[in-house]
Amino acid sequence: MRRSHLLKYLFLLVMISTAKAQDLTIEQSQKLAVDNYPLIKQYELIEKSKEYTISNANKAYLPQLSVTAIEGYVFGDFPSMGSGDDSKFKFIGLAQVNQTIWDGGATKTQKKIIEASSNVDKASVEVSLYDLRSRVNQLYFGILLIDEQLKQLEIQNKILSNNIDKVNKLHENGLNYKTDVDEMKVEQLNLNRQKKDFQYTKSGYQTMLSYLIGKNISQIKLEKPLNAIALDTVIKRPEIQRFEMQRNMITAQSDMQKVSLMPKVGLLGAGVLLAPGINLGANKISTVGVAGLSLAWDTKGLYKNSNEKELTKQELNKIDVQEETFLFNTKFQMNQKKADIERQNAILKDDDAIVKLRQTIREGYQLKYDNGAGPLIDLLNATEKEGNARADKALHEIQLLMSIYEYQTIKGN
Repeated sequence: MRRSHLLKYLFLLVMISTAKAQDLTIEQSQKLAVDNYPLIKQYELIEKSKEYTISNANKAYLPQLSVTAIEGYVFGDFPSMGSGDDSKFKFIGLAQVNQTIWDGGATKTQKKIIEASSNVDKASVEVSLYDLRSRVNQLYFGILLIDEQLKQLEIQNKILSNNIDKVNKLHENGLNYKTDVDEMKVEQLNLNRQKKDFQYTKSGYQTMLSYLIGKNISQIKLEKPLNAIALDTVIKRPEIQRFEMQRNMITAQSDMQKVSLMPKVGLLGAGVLLAPGINLGANKISTVGVAGLSLAWDTKGLYKNSNEKELTKQELNKIDVQEETFLFNTKFQMNQKKADIERQNAILKDDDAIVKLRQTIREGYQLKYDNGAGPLIDLLNATEKEGNARADKALHEIQLLMSIYEYQTIKGN
């Protein structure tokens, strides 16, 4: 006996854990929606693009070879070719090798710009993905609201079923009218019609949420979240990070202006080949080579430097204004939603009192009807009003939860 009880207990634990594993929270739904959204692939593409671009930038320090071949008429006075060939048509070959020693910080700055641009792109993707939370919230709480409404319909239906059983027995004993049974059955049919309407709407919401998160939820229970969430005012939206990344990119781009003021140092090798050659000896081909250090310094950046600094400052000011505007609008939305939450909390307190009174009233009419002291219509009206009160309370509870999560979504959590 003890062993069988233990097996039953273990089986029950397995069933409970399996059932819990099938539950789905709103936080899990939001994560699944992000993971399932096609835009998430953009992260990998941005990273790959950054790697290739940085790789190209690093190649700036590799030796650069340029070769030019010319076959054409040469103007000017040249010494004799030494072979009786005084033709002005010559083949000229030019070759030059450049090895950068110091590029004034251009490569380093270019890599900073690439990194900053990649971070801006990633932050923009994060902003787009964050918008999914609102869509998930609407569908998730829509399903929860319908579930609550279905529960209230079931309570009303149970009350009517109990009364139908009573009235049927009284009718069989000739103590009641058949019309009372028919009246209650009509009410049941009305409830059933509402139930079907809710079920079809729920099915539509489930289909949309399943598509959004990439998971079939038709047989999964959605957990009702708790409303014990602190309404802090710290804004943690991904837009804040994007503004910072944009500033970093503008700063990195401004560093390129400093690079333009710097000289460039490198090693230079150059060679020239002429055929037929100039008479410098016995051979018919002349070659000339040179090697040494090269120094290049373009001073035009000096003329634009002050204007470029002002342009950078203006670009940073634009970002500051955009961020200030975003924070202003976000705080406005937070205050608006917080007022809704306070209003809904106050309404819920009245809902509790209304439901208790409606239940007491319905029980009073039930007692009168059972004792033959009250008409059926009073009982049906009281039952309907109690059901409406319960439905209103359920609606306000879900609306409060949704407002709390919308507040969290607005401020970023």
